[in-house]
Amino acid sequence: MTPQEAYYKAYNLGLRIPKLEPIISKDVFYSYLYAKDIIKGRLPDFMHNQMILENNEYTKYYIEFIK
Repeated sequence: MTPQEAYYKAYNLGLRIPKLEPIISKDVFYSYLYAKDIIKGRLPDFMHNQMILENNEYTKYYIEFIK
């Protein structure tokens, strides 16, 4: 399963699915969307830390979103 597929599975169900989070965390774009659309807040620590390490455009959006 790709990060995109994992994100859309959670999105379509409207639920946080912890077992899919390691897959989603492999893609910074879908991690950001997961935080925004599904969790509606800060990512779990392992995903949050990975997002910060990426240091790209979506990291900036994520940081603004969780403030």
